[in-house]
Amino acid sequence: MEQDTSFFSYLDRDRRQWTMRLSVAEGVLAMVAIGLIQTFYVPYLNDLGASKLAIGIGFGTYLLATGLIQVWAPQMLVWAKTYKKLVILGTAIQALFLIPFAVGGRLFVHYAIWFSILMMILASLGQGISAGAWADWMSYIVPRRIRGSYFGTRTSLMTLSQFLASVAAGLMLDHFGDVILVFMFIWLSASVARWAATSLFFWHYEPAEIHARPAGHISFADFIGRLHTHSYGRFVMAYSITYFGAYFASPFFALHMLNNLKFTYFQYSCIQLIMPLTTMLSLGIWGRISDRLGNIIPLRLATVVILLLPACWLISGNFWYLLSLNILAGIGWGGFQLLTFNYSIGELPSGQRLAYISYMNAIASIFFFAGSALGGWLGPMLPQFTAFQFHSIFLFSTLLRLPAVLIFRMLPADKPAGTKLTAMEKFFFEPYRLLERVIR
Repeated sequence: MEQDTSFFSYLDRDRRQWTMRLSVAEGVLAMVAIGLIQTFYVPYLNDLGASKLAIGIGFGTYLLATGLIQVWAPQMLVWAKTYKKLVILGTAIQALFLIPFAVGGRLFVHYAIWFSILMMILASLGQGISAGAWADWMSYIVPRRIRGSYFGTRTSLMTLSQFLASVAAGLMLDHFGDVILVFMFIWLSASVARWAATSLFFWHYEPAEIHARPAGHISFADFIGRLHTHSYGRFVMAYSITYFGAYFASPFFALHMLNNLKFTYFQYSCIQLIMPLTTMLSLGIWGRISDRLGNIIPLRLATVVILLLPACWLISGNFWYLLSLNILAGIGWGGFQLLTFNYSIGELPSGQRLAYISYMNAIASIFFFAGSALGGWLGPMLPQFTAFQFHSIFLFSTLLRLPAVLIFRMLPADKPAGTKLTAMEKFFFEPYRLLERVIR
């Protein structure tokens, strides 16, 4: 008896669409946890009394563990047999270790700093286990033609959930006296949100074609050895260098606002969160640009914006100025994150996508840690030329990002065949061509 292939095709499409909707809900819940960590992990260590070096190490090891565990992601997938099991395992580990992280500041007062750093490392290992597998899994679910708009919309809603959760957390920190107790409630809330997000993966669809993908494997050592031989390897280096420069200064923007500029937690939260809010509003535009022009051409503009951001902190410490500056940061970083993600899942062969993305995240995490740890160690020793030592760190961070801008400029464009840029697109994305015409 012949099977009705049209029925199975319809059923497969329906399951993919259901999973895409579930993934939006899962992302919104997950971003409550991840967003709270991104926004308040450094202030939490600061309130525990951590030194600049300890903060740099704590923030850096969180990033390092998230990425470095992904070296073994291809082998873990073989062990787990399905993406669903591996992703559920990873996210459940993160949710689990957020619980002792939450209570450590109260139970282990004399060792709270290093205990908290250790628990965050263990939680971030879980986040790293699931990261590459989730990206590869979703590449089979979301059609290529709508990836820009879909992930742009999904990320926008995730950013909104981060914004609302972090504003609420900032208000609680300002209005209740026992800050460590408030932080415990914040981290427990993050754990609950992560558990809820994990539960949704049980209803995600895993297409049969994933398990019929062509065989192919490259070791981590071989991947590193070939970095300079192909455009994706150069992309990985540019991506890593961008974050190396960013994380050299990243932990210290919070310390500068709270310790030097004496902002309240609410003011700090507003400046921090205007960035993801702007990201949310701009991602739809970035997504449409990605679908039309590919990822590399708009990525070149995003990296130039990112290059200039830390130096602009030297101009003023005014609250409204910094709020406006972070609006620009939200646009630049939002484009960078969406475009680099789309490029990674779009340019790689399906049989090797998980390995390549995992290895990229592992390499990048080493740069994340190196940037954060180097900033914590070297930053205070940089010559001070303004009223604030942190200004020297911000300026040095700008210089460290410059090589990445140049590498992205040299990468071949990945725009769809036959696409011609409009005059407005040339003005924003290829201004050097306009200058060449003027000079001629």
